[in-house]
Amino acid sequence: MMNQPPQWQQDAHRHTVLVDPVITIQELSRFKPLRATRIDHALVFTTAQGALDAFPPPSRPSRTELATRRWTSVYEVDTGRHEATAVLALASQNDAFLFEASLDCTWQVTDPAAFVASGERNVPALVQRSVEQILRPVLRGYAMEDSAAAELHARKALESAGPIGARAGLAVHCGLQIRRDEATLEQARRLREIEFARQQLEPRHVLLMREDELAAERALAQGRQQHQVELERQALDHERRVARGNQELELQAIEAQKIDFYTYYLERGGPAAMAFQLARHPEDTRLVMENLRADQLRLMDNQLNVALQALGGGPGGLEEHQMDEPRRLAANVMKEVLSAKLYQGGDRRLPPGAAGPTAPETAPGAGPWAGEEAGPLPPQAPPPPAEHAERAGTGEDGGTGEVFGYPTPPRPPR
Repeated sequence: MMNQPPQWQQDAHRHTVLVDPVITIQELSRFKPLRATRIDHALVFTTAQGALDAFPPPSRPSRTELATRRWTSVYEVDTGRHEATAVLALASQNDAFLFEASLDCTWQVTDPAAFVASGERNVPALVQRSVEQILRPVLRGYAMEDSAAAELHARKALESAGPIGARAGLAVHCGLQIRRDEATLEQARRLREIEFARQQLEPRHVLLMREDELAAERALAQGRQQHQVELERQALDHERRVARGNQELELQAIEAQKIDFYTYYLERGGPAAMAFQLARHPEDTRLVMENLRADQLRLMDNQLNVALQALGGGPGGLEEHQMDEPRRLAANVMKEVLSAKLYQGGDRRLPPGAAGPTAPETAPGAGPWAGEEAGPLPPQAPPPPAEHAERAGTGEDGGTGEVFGYPTPPRPPR
């Protein structure tokens, strides 16, 4: 009798990726023989009361057991080692950012009867649910930037939770990797590229910064130097103004003294002023002598006219007894004029022997040049003021010196 097809069968072989290790499910009857199975698969027989009898490979039930044991069905379970991967998106401390938990798991059915009793038909889903329940509260306490610490504590949580899928008769071993989400990773990549670019530009940037610093220091030093130069220039200008003011004051004082000095001699007039001009400008000797001669000639003409008028008399004039003395003086003036002797210096008295052999000798009191009795001398210039006298020098000639750098004429004789 040919075998009937099973109620459940996977077209799976050794290299097929499985999610359900149950390969086939077959109903049994006393008249239906057991279908042949793979020697590396386990057989799980069930009874009508729900009991399970497992025969791991390579053991198989005997014909007697098949005939006497009232099994109703048989499950063919793959007990090989299989791999599964999964990526879990678990929330971080901030709900806007999710950790990516990558699982690399290996699983194997170690208790076929327990697996059949569990009713699980998707082992990777079972593993994913179990791992998510363990990791979710752990990763919730970490920020996205603390992915390394979150991964370390997540692994410790998996180890402390015990074997995953043990109740379903599974032996599961998982490798866990916690990483940031793709947006955060992209941001980190951009920041890393920026950092690399900055490191490449850092030497050039340092040089540019150093050049800027040197330029700023140079500008500051130049500004300070210009400020110092400006202060010194202002100080020098102030000193010049002060010196110029002092000089102007001194010049004004000197001018005032010069005015007083010149006023004294110019007020004297006549020979005193000419002598002062001659002392300052010796080259004007001829001009001074000509002026002095002209003045003396005019004086002599005036005296002659007065004498002629006095000698001539006339109505309304003086009486006869009052004309004796004027006539005598007029006669002396006539003699002087006729003798044509010029005076020298400011002394109007004739020097000894100046009258010549024709000059008659006169007794004391006979004329104005013979003595004090003849009449008063011409007015003499008074001495200069005290301030001029103190500043006048007393050279070897007894009367010459300088007043404020100007040569002074000899002091008039007293």
